[in-house]
Amino acid sequence: MSTPGRRKAVRGGPGGFVLTLQVRARDADAIGERVRKAWGLEPVQISRPGSSIDWIEVYFRRGEEASLAATALDGWKSVLATAVRGYRDQDWLTFWKRHFRARNVGEHLHLCPVWERHRAFGRGRTRIIINPGMSFGTGDHFTTRFCLEMIERTCVPRPPRSLLDIGTGSGVLAIAAARLGVKKVVAVDNDPLAVGQARENAKLNRLGRRIDFCVMDIVTEKPRGRFDVVCANLYGHLLVEAAPALRSLASRFVILSGIREMETDLVADAFLALKTRELVRDGDGQWSGLLLEVGC
Repeated sequence: MSTPGRRKAVRGGPGGFVLTLQVRARDADAIGERVRKAWGLEPVQISRPGSSIDWIEVYFRRGEEASLAATALDGWKSVLATAVRGYRDQDWLTFWKRHFRARNVGEHLHLCPVWERHRAFGRGRTRIIINPGMSFGTGDHFTTRFCLEMIERTCVPRPPRSLLDIGTGSGVLAIAAARLGVKKVVAVDNDPLAVGQARENAKLNRLGRRIDFCVMDIVTEKPRGRFDVVCANLYGHLLVEAAPALRSLASRFVILSGIREMETDLVADAFLALKTRELVRDGDGQWSGLLLEVGC
C-alpha cells in the first residue's frame, strides 16, 4: 500500500509502535518483501512524487519488538535510517478516513467504511461494512480485491456450502462469503488482534453468529474437515510451504493471493503438482492471484 506524503505522529499514550525505514525508492519493494519474510507483517510504503527516497512503516504492538527489528535492520543495504515511535489506535482511524472510501467490487459487492454506512449505495449490490482497525483488508489493494472477485465468482449463481478464509485480517473475505450465501464460513488468522477486529466487523454486518473466527497458524495446524472453497491471502513463500495442507482442506476451489508477480509460477507449480487446475491468473504488475480447481 502506498500513500502520498508522510503521516504525522499524534502525541499521547501509544496503542503500539511504528518502525519507520528511510530507503532508496528503487529498493523499496525489495526491502518491503524482506520485511514481510522477516517479521510476517505487512509494511506500509510511503512515497512522494519525484523523490528518490521512500519510507516504509512497520507496525508493532510492543516497543521491544520494534526496537529489536530496528537493530536487525542496521546491516541491511539501502536502509538509510530507522526510527521508532509510539502511536495511538485513533491514528489508524484518522489514516483510514483519509484513504478508505466506499467502492464497488466485482459485479455484486459494495464495500463501505463504517463511518459512511448511512450513505446510499447502488441497487443490486451486497453491502459489506468494514472498520479496518489495525488490520488490512479494505478492497483497495489488488490482493484483497482479487479474492473478493473470486469468492463472488464461486458464489454465483449458486453459493458453495462452505468456505475457509485463511489470514482473515479485517474479516472482509469471510463476511463477503457469508453475505453472498455461503452457509458455513470459518476464518482464521495467527494474529489475535486481527481476529478480534474481524469479529467486530462481522457484528457490524449482523453476522456475529454466522462466521466461526479462530486464532490459528496454518503452517503448524489446520481446521478439521474440508471446505468447498479455501481462500488464502498470505505471502508467496507461505503458500508454497502450506500448499499440501491447503490442498487437503479444499474440495472444489482454492483462491490464492498475496503473491508477488515474480513468485506466481512458483506458487502455481506447487499447487498444480497436487492435482489442481489453474482457472484464473491475474495481476497488477506487482501482485498476483490464482483461482484453482481441485481435481479428484
